[in-house]
Amino acid sequence: MTIYPPSRPAGGAGEERRGDFTSVFIDPWLTCQGDTLKTLTDTIMSRLSAAAPRSPGTRAARRDALARKELAVSSLVANLAAVALSPHAAPSTRLGVSTAKIKATRYDRADYPRRILAETLAALETMGVLKRYPYLYKQFATTVEPTEAFKADLERHGVRLRDIGRELGGEAVWLNARTGEAPFGSNPMPKALMPYSDTEETMRLRSEVQRLNAFLNDSAMTFDGEPQVPVALRRTFLLRSPQDAPAFNLNGRLVGGWWQNLKSTERHRIAIAGEPIADLDYSSCFAMLAYLRVTGSIPNSDAYDIPGLEEHRQGAKLGLLSLLSRSTEMRRLAPELKAALPEGWNAQRLHEAMARRHPAIAGCFGTDIGVELMADESRLLMAVLLELERRGVSAQGLHDGLQVRISDREEAMEVMQVVSARELGQALPVREKAVRRPAVGAA
Repeated sequence: MTIYPPSRPAGGAGEERRGDFTSVFIDPWLTCQGDTLKTLTDTIMSRLSAAAPRSPGTRAARRDALARKELAVSSLVANLAAVALSPHAAPSTRLGVSTAKIKATRYDRADYPRRILAETLAALETMGVLKRYPYLYKQFATTVEPTEAFKADLERHGVRLRDIGRELGGEAVWLNARTGEAPFGSNPMPKALMPYSDTEETMRLRSEVQRLNAFLNDSAMTFDGEPQVPVALRRTFLLRSPQDAPAFNLNGRLVGGWWQNLKSTERHRIAIAGEPIADLDYSSCFAMLAYLRVTGSIPNSDAYDIPGLEEHRQGAKLGLLSLLSRSTEMRRLAPELKAALPEGWNAQRLHEAMARRHPAIAGCFGTDIGVELMADESRLLMAVLLELERRGVSAQGLHDGLQVRISDREEAMEVMQVVSARELGQALPVREKAVRRPAVGAA
């Protein structure tokens, strides 16, 4: 089976945090939609054309070359504008661009002019539109960031995020495989995008995601009152090995939503149709799904109430999730987990505390059951989101929960319970999390 060299991080949300910067991989379907951004792009194209030598060949060949250049520039400008204008993007965000001249796959835009990307990036750097950072072997793709001059041009032209559009297209069902290679440095475990042939199942999965995307893009979702870049969610499935036959029963989480990586302190800035959101989720979802698999029922208790961790609930949550997600015995604590636990706790102590508190599922620790639980979780969430869409209720999906208008809160909570009972045979507990809003008059 052929493995596709990934032109973006396989299985991620299109975003990687690397050292002192965040890389958001280019979306080739983004385009310049509003008149202000089109005007700026036309200006940039005119300057590029004036600086470039006349192309050889026939008039038709020159016309085709110009169309490819316009597509590349329009896409790059739209992506750079998204990075520069997104209020929830980190200041150190760069745009990741693959300039490898490889054959397009089902995950790529077939007509995207990949072969001229490198020269187009160089020309835009010469013009002062962007700054390039070179590819580093096994570490970073080529990354670029908008210059201060480009940001000033955006402001001078009055460009807003609503001026960025998205062409129809883009694969909504991704299949990744663990390559078995060791990660380079602190990078994530390597995965590769895998080819597959469409079946009734994949066509249904794709249709469901496309249905959600169309609905959400008509739902007037804003951040600080501003419309954001068009939504292009996708589901990412996993194979444990590249030699495994294509299957869509591991992971399957929805990724690609601009709201999904927001810090909890930023969620009060989201509105749907002008209304603040309610933040809902399934309580202790991962643990509850593990109990259902092993015992057929869920405990009537707090899964994160761990003796010795009463004042470290986040550490208890991260610890249980890590034990359920690992494929081997935990021998050391990851830095984030270690920081969330009390002084003196190590991997062995955490494992023993969790096994005493959860003897029924302790046998799942280190067995790679996590990707199976993710699949259960993602199937449940998709069923909830589709039922809410059928009812006309806009909902922004998270891994084990969602965000809806405050006025839709009760209906959404009811749907979450009814659907979980239908899909799992038992209703999961649903809770509303506080959306932390600054005090009135606070700076």
